[in-house]
Amino acid sequence: MIVMDLNNAKKNEIAKRAGSLLNQGYHCSEAMLLVVGGALLDEFSPQVLKISTPFAGGIACTYDDLCGALTGGLMVIGGLFGRADAKKSDNRCMAVTKRYRDAFLQEFGWLNCCDLRERWRGKPGQEDCAELVEKSAALLLEIISEE
Repeated sequence: MIVMDLNNAKKNEIAKRAGSLLNQGYHCSEAMLLVVGGALLDEFSPQVLKISTPFAGGIACTYDDLCGALTGGLMVIGGLFGRADAKKSDNRCMAVTKRYRDAFLQEFGWLNCCDLRERWRGKPGQEDCAELVEKSAALLLEIISEE
């Protein structure tokens, strides 16, 4: 079951909590999956969180690949709208994924961890990746609530 009727205050609380997890040692991908996924997915086991760990820092903290906040969000979308049977349609999952990807790119200007670290971080209101995770979570929650 998917919990989608979150009010704005609850969405803001979830987004802030996702960002704050970086200060506790979690990676962007883990924070997105743990907090946003934990709030929206019916079942959430520690095994699911472990699956998100390799996506930290653009995969293995190389900073070369997709942002961990983006990949963590994609895992949440997969958990909500993905399929477990190849004969089932994946149209909705792909449509929501594209909306999130496009909105992320529009909001931040880049998809890759390296680009975000070099060009987005450090500006006013964009001091660190915790800000990025918080904004990514808010963006994802808004897109999901429109579904």
